[in-house]
Amino acid sequence: MAQAFDESELLEHVDHDLSFLADTVRMLEMDAPPLMQQVNTAVAAGDAPAVGRTAHALKGMISNFCAPAAQALALEVERLGKSGDCAAAAAAAARLESSLQLLIAELGTFIKARS
Repeated sequence: MAQAFDESELLEHVDHDLSFLADTVRMLEMDAPPLMQQVNTAVAAGDAPAVGRTAHALKGMISNFCAPAAQALALEVERLGKSGDCAAAAAAAARLESSLQLLIAELGTFIKARS
C-alpha cells in the first residue's frame, strides 16, 4: 500500500529526530483541521480569495511532511481559489480533506510504531 508520505525523505527532513517529528505531527493534528474548515467555509461563502489564502497556508504546512499527493491537492485548491472558481474548489477541497485525514492518520501510526 502506498503511503501518504515518503518515510525515508521525511526522516531525512527531520534529521531522524522522532521527538521533533512527533511534535510537528501534533501541530498538524491541531492546526490543519481548523484551516480545512476555513477553506470549506470560504468555499460555501463564495470567498475565493480566502479559499486561495487558506489553501496556501495548508500547502505550506503539508510541505513539511513529504506528502506530495496532499501537497498537490492543496496547490490545486489554492489555484482554484486564486482563479475565483469556488465551484471547482469545493470538489478539490473535499479531496484535500480526505487526503489530509489520511496523512494525519498515517503519520500518527508511523510515530506510534517508533515510540
